[in-house]
Order: sequence, then C-alpha cells, then structure tokens
Amino acid sequence: MTRKLRNWTYRDVTHFLKKNGFRFLKPLKGSHEAWIKYGEGAEKDRRVEVNITHGSYPISTLKTMIQQSNIHQSDWIKWGSS
Repeated sequence: MTRKLRNWTYRDVTHFLKKNGFRFLKPLKGSHEAWIKYGEGAEKDRRVEVNITHGSYPISTLKTMIQQSNIHQSDWIKWGSS
C-alpha cells in the first residue's frame, strides 16, 4: 500500500498510469519500459520511463515519473491513499 510518495511499486505506478490513459509503448534498455499517453488536439504526447523493480521506488525516481507524466503530484498522492 502506498503512502503519499513512499512505497510505490512497479505495479502501483503502471496501474495508476493505465487509469490515467497511458499504455505500454515499448521496452527500453535494461529493465526500463516506455509508457505513453497520446495527446489530443494541441496537447503533446506524454512519455514516462518506468524502471521494472521488485521493490519500491526511491522518492526521487517517483518524482521524475510524476514530472514526465504531467499529472499533478497531488493526484498521485490521492490515488495512492485510496
């Protein structure tokens, strides 16, 4: 179970991204994946690089994914608390 920005796992991140319109794009080098949300109209496509891990992410790594997703951090926290 996530708590604010702590204890987010690969499963939590990918589930959140799917719920927000992202989908798996392709594998990247090493243990990374690209997830994408195609922009509508004048919106840009958003791409998030997700590291496949069996543990939880460091807060700095999660914040990078939050920034890449362009979804406000408070929305991540709200979803993680539910």
